[in-house]
Amino acid sequence: MSRVKLLIFALVLAAIAAGFYFVPRKRPFESYAGRAAEAFQLKEFERSIELYLKALNLYPQHSRTAEVLLTIGDIYNFSLGNSEKAGKAYDMVTTRFPKTPQARKAFAHAAEMYEKGEQFQNALLSYQGIIDQFPDSEGLDQVRLNVAMMAVKLGKYEPARRTLMGIIEQSPETPIADQVLYQLGNVFFMEGASKHAIEVLRVASEKYKDSPLYTEMLFTMGNAYEEIGQIDNATKIYKAIRHTYPNPRVVENKLEKMEDRLRQTKQMEARVKQAAKLANQAQTLHGAESQPETRKSTFRGRKKDRKVDKSFLEMMEGEP
Repeated sequence: MSRVKLLIFALVLAAIAAGFYFVPRKRPFESYAGRAAEAFQLKEFERSIELYLKALNLYPQHSRTAEVLLTIGDIYNFSLGNSEKAGKAYDMVTTRFPKTPQARKAFAHAAEMYEKGEQFQNALLSYQGIIDQFPDSEGLDQVRLNVAMMAVKLGKYEPARRTLMGIIEQSPETPIADQVLYQLGNVFFMEGASKHAIEVLRVASEKYKDSPLYTEMLFTMGNAYEEIGQIDNATKIYKAIRHTYPNPRVVENKLEKMEDRLRQTKQMEARVKQAAKLANQAQTLHGAESQPETRKSTFRGRKKDRKVDKSFLEMMEGEP
C-alpha cells in the first residue's frame, strides 16, 4: 500500500475515533435507572426522581415504564412525604397501565396514603379501584372492609352497612369475619339501631372469643344495652371486661355511671310506688266517705222501682 493510502486510512481511523469519544450519545434506559437506584440508596431522593424521569423522557415506551412510575410515586410518598405528586404518579400508573400488577400496588399505596392523610374520599375511591379493576385478586374481603371503613369516616353509614353485610353474605367463613361483624355492630349502633347492634355483637362475641376484638365487641354491646335502658345487662358486661379491656379506667367510669343510674332508677321507682300508695289510700278514704250516700240512693231507687202494695198503704192511712 502506498504511503498516501496509508495516510488516508490513518486519518479515517482518527476521525472515527474522534467521533466515538466526542459525539454526544444517549445513555441507555438501564443506565439511568441504575444511577437513579444508586441515588436513592444514598438518600438523594430528588436526584433519583430526576434520573428516573430522564429515562422515561428518552424511552417513553420502555417495558419498565409502569414500574418506574410506581417507584417515583413511592419515593414521593414514603421518602419525601409529598402526597400530591405521589398521587399524580400513582394515577399515571392506574390510568396508563390499568391491569398490571403495578396498578394494583399503585391503588393500594395511594389508598393507604390518602387514609393516613385523612383524605377519606380519595382513599375510598382508591380502594374501590382495586375491587373494580382486579375483581379476582386475593385479599378483596379486606379491601371491601376498608371501603366500608372509609364510608363510615365520611358518615355514610348505610353504604358502609351494606358493604359489610355483603362481605358476610358472599364469604361467610372469611378470615376477617370477626372484624366485619364487629364493625357491622358498630355501624348499627352509630345509626341508632342499638337492638340490631346487640344481636350482631352477641353472635360475634360468642363465635369469636379468641378474636383480638373480643373485649371491644363486648364494650360496644354494653353501650348498646345502656342506650336502650337495659342497665343491668350493661353492668354485667362492663364487670366482665373491667380487667381485660385495654383502658380499664374507661370501664370503671362506665360502672360508676351505671351505679348512679341504678340508684336514680330505684329512687324513682320508690317515688312512683309511694305516689301510687298515697293515691290508693286517698281513693279508699274518699270511697268510705261517700258510701252512706250511695246506700241511700240505692235504697230510694229500689223503693221507687218496687211494686206498690195497696193494702199496706190503706192500713197505714187508717192509723191515727
